[in-house]
Amino acid sequence: MLKRHPGRLSLLTMFVVYGALVATILSGRTPTLGLDLQGGVSVNLQPVANGEVTDDVTPEQLDQAIAIIRKRVDALGVAEPEVSRQGNTIQVQLPGATNQQQVLEIVGKTAELRFRPVLQDLGKAPSGQGRVDVEARIAELSSEIDLPEGQTATQVVERLSAEAEANSTTGQTEVPPTAEPSAPVTTTSVPSAVPGAPGTTIDPTADVTTGGGRSAMFRRQVPPPIPPTTTPVDTRAPDLSNPKFVELYQLEQQLVLAPAAPAEDTRDAEVELADRDGFIYRLGPTLLTGTAIETATAGVNQEGLWTVNPVFKEGPEGIDLFNAAAAKCNAGEPECPRSGSNPGRLAIVLDSEVLSAPAINEPSFSRDQIQISGDFTEEQAKNLAVSLRFGSLPIELQAQQAELVSATLGEDALRAGIIAGGIGLALVFAYLFAYYRLLALITLGSMSISASLLWIVMSNLNATVTLAGVVGIIVSIGISLDSSIVFFEGWKEDVLGGATVRTTVERSFSSAYATIVKADVSSLIGAGVLYWLSVGPVRGFAFYLGVMTIFDLIAAYVFLRPTSIVLARSKLADHPRRLGIPVDVVPAPSVGEPAGGAAR
Repeated sequence: MLKRHPGRLSLLTMFVVYGALVATILSGRTPTLGLDLQGGVSVNLQPVANGEVTDDVTPEQLDQAIAIIRKRVDALGVAEPEVSRQGNTIQVQLPGATNQQQVLEIVGKTAELRFRPVLQDLGKAPSGQGRVDVEARIAELSSEIDLPEGQTATQVVERLSAEAEANSTTGQTEVPPTAEPSAPVTTTSVPSAVPGAPGTTIDPTADVTTGGGRSAMFRRQVPPPIPPTTTPVDTRAPDLSNPKFVELYQLEQQLVLAPAAPAEDTRDAEVELADRDGFIYRLGPTLLTGTAIETATAGVNQEGLWTVNPVFKEGPEGIDLFNAAAAKCNAGEPECPRSGSNPGRLAIVLDSEVLSAPAINEPSFSRDQIQISGDFTEEQAKNLAVSLRFGSLPIELQAQQAELVSATLGEDALRAGIIAGGIGLALVFAYLFAYYRLLALITLGSMSISASLLWIVMSNLNATVTLAGVVGIIVSIGISLDSSIVFFEGWKEDVLGGATVRTTVERSFSSAYATIVKADVSSLIGAGVLYWLSVGPVRGFAFYLGVMTIFDLIAAYVFLRPTSIVLARSKLADHPRRLGIPVDVVPAPSVGEPAGGAAR
């Protein structure tokens, strides 16, 4: 249907593309400006040894350092940060950042791998639909329980605890019912596949390659029971032993769960930290650091499960430190309490993130006969082994160059680019109109379709636009113009060869489109290779050049072709000069006249 009625395809294309463009603009989504356009902070970090820049680093060390820096940068809340490697230099670009000193302190500090005892497993804070469900359940329970007006279950418990503490100094000893639930309420579960989740253990093993360690199950602790009080129960207070009140209290506690800020994660303090899946642990002071580890590998044990096998250094700075911590956790001492009937757990923490929290199954270990087992995937086991092996930022990094890029400078550059592009387009279209007349309008429409598609994709993917990307877009304008010119010139030659404007348009486009595809594919190959081999702004140039080339192919087929056919079938085709074709149409011969005609 659309093939027989090309005008409908043109209208459908404009309706869909321009409609999506309007919807995107009304939704407020826009592309993100890069560092060179909106300003920000740029830092170049290089590995150093003894205060001097060194090349004695491995790609694996640099990749690990980049992974750690990316996590730190994400915590800054900067939109579209870029962390890349150029040789041995790590380049960090943070669009929109304004505090250069803060950035230097965060991205350049040396991380420390810490082993902290797990004091309590607090569960996972609900999010998304789960959070909505919890809030709805809290509202339902609050309406069923006679809470004091304007107070939550948590506030009731805090008030009664404060009163109990105050009354304890006056000698009152009456103890009301406690709030221990007859059936603990749990609203979250810990999947066994989560590294660091209950079920992960540290065992001795006879072979660090094949494993052979023992495994132990671990049940997550429920939120802490409500503390008993020693003050008479307020008759207006709810029944603290009511299971619904207990459930309400626990749900409120879950709703406010949140890990500590990185600034609060000091070595000797108790702290609440989360793993990568959001499970939060209350951890004790650091018992040892990653400097005690010599190396670590990932392997498969006799049961076919992935394990991590650390090797500690000898002596008091290595295995002795670990065994001191292991003895405390295995015995369930207060510094590393038991998890129910299971031994205590020792969390492995890097950059305020819990990498794993295995239980300690033995009071002492040989330095090279240790195995961390659990339901690890291959990737999880290898990532943990890398973190243990390096123990921190694997290399010391020093800022060799740091600059604050002015937003005004970026705005001026963008404005200059837009003005230059506008002037160039105006001159090109003036030339096209003088040479191709009405066909220039079709080219303008085709390019507007490509530009609209680009804006829609950039906005919805939240793509970053850099000055190099703007250059790529401007260069792609030439590719789009080439596509139109290849088609128009082929069409003109066919008409000059004796064909009519109407009959030859589709044949001319088919021939020209094959050439257009070959030319655009060569541009795509160049853009792809450039994107693959380059870094930084050059990749932005290659990306936008490639994307606009693809959109040119689409616009040529769904707009340039059908619109040209519609124009050729209209009365305007009776005057080819209006289409930039320097011939006059000879009327078709009447009956009895010899066929043929002359073109002039």
